[in-house]
Amino acid sequence: MSIKELEKIDTEGVTGEIRKLILFNSSHFWDDVVSQLQKATGFDILQCEQIAMIAHTKGKAVVLSGEIEKLSSVECILKEIQLKTEIQ
Repeated sequence: MSIKELEKIDTEGVTGEIRKLILFNSSHFWDDVVSQLQKATGFDILQCEQIAMIAHTKGKAVVLSGEIEKLSSVECILKEIQLKTEIQ
């Protein structure tokens, strides 16, 4: 077996890898961002406002950490209003 084949097997076998969903600052209205965060995550309004404030002041904020499947579904909801996001 070559090294490339071994690397492919190793990466395919990894499950449950923890990633982060990042929200970037944008020109959206404050209430729209907070409301969409709440819709996507189910967090209370205060936590959503804190995430929005961090993204606004620092340029980006971690919305959620977890497995890629869960983050992807949350990211889809955030992108409904064209929020800028990335899974890292």
